Amino acid sequence: MKSKIRFISLIILIVPALFGCSKPGDSIVSRAMNAYSVKDYDRALELFNEALESDTRYSQAVLYSFIANVYMHQEETKLAAEYQAKAMESQPDYRGYVMLGMLYHSCGEDTAAEEAYKKAIAMNAEKGEAYASLGALYLVQEHADRAVELLEKASALEPKLAVIKANLGVAYAMLGNEKASTEALEQAEALKCENIGQFRERAKQALVGTN
Repeated sequence: MKSKIRFISLIILIVPALFGCSKPGDSIVSRAMNAYSVKDYDRALELFNEALESDTRYSQAVLYSFIANVYMHQEETKLAAEYQAKAMESQPDYRGYVMLGMLYHSCGEDTAAEEAYKKAIAMNAEKGEAYASLGALYLVQEHADRAVELLEKASALEPKLAVIKANLGVAYAMLGNEKASTEALEQAEALKCENIGQFRERAKQALVGTN
């Protein structure tokens, strides 16, 4: 699961902080980002934490997200989740909640993951990522009916995302709907889904279990 977490881009995160007058602590953040760019993660963490105690243009939420990002690269998902949660407490954000849900799921904290995905949906019901993530969570928990409902919503909002179609194929199979499963998996393959063979095998095993 860890390898599937999409890391937050520091470049994207800093955009809101690029405007306005320079402050004394900005140089600390710059050095932290330089350390991050050369994968000196321990030094980056030291500097980002120092920046939290300094006067910078960066909000605490952004700095917490920076720290979460570094911990993700170190595969310290519990610490990454802790700091991502702090970021969301300080400044709620749709994609931030989706990321938090992924981190919680990676830590095995699925109740917290479910809550994070639902908060993301509440913030923006017109984006498919949170529906897809929550649907995938329910799929792992073998709540196929709930998974199908969410994955269908996600697919309608994000029709070109292959992994959603692939997960739908597995979910339909778990409900014994072989025709719908086959169609969804064919759509996923047409969209160049990675590891389509694994999804087909999961669907095959699920269909066996429904017979």
